[in-house]
Amino acid sequence: MMMKEALAYFSDGDHFRRLFSLFKKKYESLGRIGGTVRLEYFSDEELDALARFLGVTDKELRRKGNVSLEKFEQQLQSTRFEGVHLKALLEAYFGETLLSKKEMKEKQDEETRQFFIQLNDNFPALRDWLNHVRKKPADTYWIYRLIEESKPRFIKWMERLEKAITHLPEQYERLPLFSQRITRDPHAFDQNTNLGRLFIHMLSIYSMNDGNVFIPSTSEGINDLLLSHRILRDDITNYVTCANIIGETESGIHPMWQAAAETHSVMNVPLRELVDLSHAYPANHGCDVWIVENSGVYSSLLDELPSVPLLCTHGQFKLAGLVLIDLLVQEGCTIHYAGDIDPEGLNIAERLLLRHPSNVRIWKMDLESYKKSITEVELSTERIQKLASITSSALIPVANELRRKKKAGYQEALVPDMVQELMMYLG
Repeated sequence: MMMKEALAYFSDGDHFRRLFSLFKKKYESLGRIGGTVRLEYFSDEELDALARFLGVTDKELRRKGNVSLEKFEQQLQSTRFEGVHLKALLEAYFGETLLSKKEMKEKQDEETRQFFIQLNDNFPALRDWLNHVRKKPADTYWIYRLIEESKPRFIKWMERLEKAITHLPEQYERLPLFSQRITRDPHAFDQNTNLGRLFIHMLSIYSMNDGNVFIPSTSEGINDLLLSHRILRDDITNYVTCANIIGETESGIHPMWQAAAETHSVMNVPLRELVDLSHAYPANHGCDVWIVENSGVYSSLLDELPSVPLLCTHGQFKLAGLVLIDLLVQEGCTIHYAGDIDPEGLNIAERLLLRHPSNVRIWKMDLESYKKSITEVELSTERIQKLASITSSALIPVANELRRKKKAGYQEALVPDMVQELMMYLG
């Protein structure tokens, strides 16, 4: 009865809402009735209502600038609301139990723990991934935000992920068709959706090597991960340019590759055609293959040397290029890679070195080549900073020189040297 009267008094208008909101925050911060709240932004009406309750003038309150929670509690007990305590009053006013930040965190942690127990019980195929998420490493913070936004929606995503992981394709399947089969929505696993991001995160955990988690962020990294599970995201426009390479399927030498090699024809080979290959090797049965980054350089080399085993990646590696390189390495080939001598070019070369450290050799990216190819193109500070990721001994000297001179070198200037060296190789 007394609480109802107190609520009626303090809820008459909004005069005490700002004060009680501050009292609530203070309790959550301290975990007890204590401390003070500032009054500097209170309106005259709010100060007048508080002053009348406390038995002081509004000028006194304005001059003091704050009010203590204990003082308010004491005043409650000296009014007709004696027996109504401030914590209970605040809980009744806001219609919720007041908890300290520590208590709220403990409550949230317990709710999260129970939620993951429920998920583990309901989605057994996702347990390994859920156990990783439950440990809350840095790569899962965004997943917790999704859970906090809507647990029911997250559970619906889990239903789709459970079906996806238990129905991965046995033969190569394009991502939109896989998505349609699993969810009846061809775009459900697109990377601009939360479900698509969760799918990639889950596949990454199931693809861990030696306990090391790597969540791909680049398009090619994502394509590579999906391909390892027989899912193709783009198998037509994702291509690599090659000449004088033989491709074999389980049925033997592919006639398209055979004809192209016999006529020294250049092929732009899409990923669609590469996934069926079991072997790839130079048409001259040698052990060396050369790769250049630039299509103009590529054509110039073939003009002079039409039979050289040569690939062109057109800048950053597409998955098709990596798949073909993997097949060549599988046959024991040595890959000679030449890129532009700038921060981006060195980072591309570094990626290939890290992927196949025993089979990749850097070609025409040394100090002498840099001196011959250097231009007046100034490198920005932002581009220079990209050199920090270079760790390979073959690239460190030229990386240091790039930092010093701050000018790019381009491989077009090296074509005559490349031709001469390849002529010596071909005899």
